[in-house]
Amino acid sequence: MINTRKLNQVRNSFYVYLPRQWCDSFGLTKDSEVRIEQMPEGYLRIIPPTINLLESNPLLFEVDNDNQVNIVELLIGSYIVGVNKLKLTFSESLDMAMREQISRWIRKLPGFEILEEHTDSLTISDTSEKQVITPILRRQFSTTKYMLTTLVNTMDSQEYDQSSKILDRDEDVDRHRYFVERLCHLALQNPSYARKIDINPSEALHYSLAAKYVERIADHICEATQAMLQLPSVSKKLRDLSKDVLEVFETTTKTFFAVTVSEIEKGSKKSFGAEDAFASVRKTDRLEETLERLSPPAKNPHEILLILHLGRIVSYCADIGEVAINRMIEAHI
Repeated sequence: MINTRKLNQVRNSFYVYLPRQWCDSFGLTKDSEVRIEQMPEGYLRIIPPTINLLESNPLLFEVDNDNQVNIVELLIGSYIVGVNKLKLTFSESLDMAMREQISRWIRKLPGFEILEEHTDSLTISDTSEKQVITPILRRQFSTTKYMLTTLVNTMDSQEYDQSSKILDRDEDVDRHRYFVERLCHLALQNPSYARKIDINPSEALHYSLAAKYVERIADHICEATQAMLQLPSVSKKLRDLSKDVLEVFETTTKTFFAVTVSEIEKGSKKSFGAEDAFASVRKTDRLEETLERLSPPAKNPHEILLILHLGRIVSYCADIGEVAINRMIEAHI
């Protein structure tokens, strides 16, 4: 189909009518959205919503012996930025150890599956249906809370046999972070998809930051657990402070999710617990200072590490609290 259209003008903008036959062939209506992309040569390409270019044109990576160590970074990066399909080709046959490493990482990226596997290539594709983002982020917060609660209870009971449960859940937190960041990238790339999963650009930024901070908290929980396992016992003062750390995380979680996407988009003037948010951030500052003062007198290096990691958990809670405050301010704009 080759057609010419005369430009029409409304104020300072120009427009053309799309051919009805073309619209009908893709089932487009007056409420449909199309993508308009500017190509490197300068012309525009109009893409109906039923066409997914990322799926039809896989991203290709050629891997040789020198850059095999970068495969994991390639997988994570491709996943996060929203690639739906990629193909890895290898200069030599891939050994079983590397194949197993790739398979382990694929399992950490929700929706990614190996569709084709040959001696010198792998084709990986996204097979999931992604509709929502908030429940995924809530799950990440919830899993991290479980890890922190188990750490605090283990410190209190001095029964270290439960500590393995903490380390086992860290991969779940990582997987949820990658998933949230992927959805945020897809939302920023495609406004229609953003509306589908009920998120606006600023929320995508807020969610991406929160997912990263929570993942960091989970990492420090694991490091704190490792330090705790090297101690014969944990002082009562440190056990009490760890309960304060858990309380701060719980308050931070409640504050962050106090504002929903729909409320922000509607510009609701309702109070969303701003005082609680500011109070939570102030408490994290005081708690972090208390942990810093406790660190120098500690003589056991493992106790010092435990204190430092608890302090970092509190610091990231403060970061999440600041993101929550930004969301609340936006809700009142």
